[in-house]
Amino acid sequence: MRARSMIAALIGLTFSAGLAHAQTTPSDVRDLVGARAAGGESELAARGYVNVGARSGDDRKWTYWWNERRGVCLSVTTMNGRYDAIVATPTPDCRASGGGYRSPQADRDDAPPFRANYDDYREHIALICYGEGEKYASEYTSGYEWDRDKKRYVQRSGTQLTRKDYDTSVRIQIDGDVGRIQPAKNMIPPLHSDSDGGWYPINGLSISRDTIRGEFKFNGANRPKLMIDRLTGHIILDGLTKFHGTCTPLDADRRF
Repeated sequence: MRARSMIAALIGLTFSAGLAHAQTTPSDVRDLVGARAAGGESELAARGYVNVGARSGDDRKWTYWWNERRGVCLSVTTMNGRYDAIVATPTPDCRASGGGYRSPQADRDDAPPFRANYDDYREHIALICYGEGEKYASEYTSGYEWDRDKKRYVQRSGTQLTRKDYDTSVRIQIDGDVGRIQPAKNMIPPLHSDSDGGWYPINGLSISRDTIRGEFKFNGANRPKLMIDRLTGHIILDGLTKFHGTCTPLDADRRF
């Protein structure tokens, strides 16, 4: 009798652990919990997810998002205009081909296999980096200086380039072999190339166990090189615009 009780308890624990695992919030979207639904939708789309359907309750709405590359289905709960919960759900809950929501039973035959291994999410890196920056800036100056020819002080005024130091931050997102960087507005020079909402693509991205390297383009002459030490979190941008600081992951459960 005692042995049967122990077996039943073990089965219950195993079931509970499996259920908790199934309700895991993937690390690549954990920072979106609590976000406004409108902004969250654009962020999910930017991270490779496609809205494949929705259903509504009395006080909440569920939307389903499919990531073809990862083979991951998300269930997103929206309450009062914000994302209340984001959890991974079995792939039959999503329609991988897109074009609308179908019931889980309708998709069981043609949906991709469910992936229970969440280690793959580690390839998504989301960082916020705080530190000190340095850039060239135009500055109007006016004053007196000695004129050798006239042998007296004369008034001079004009615009000249100077270096400015400032406290600032950058955001970095990496998904597989694709990365982008969002410098704070006070880092962006007056002449700069177009960006996607302030995000610039990271070119020549190289990711190893210890470092992340690449470069991005503000303009033809200003192409800062990026280097992040994954052991310490230190970041350096080296170009006409300079920056050094420390990065913190937006995933609170691990360093990057």
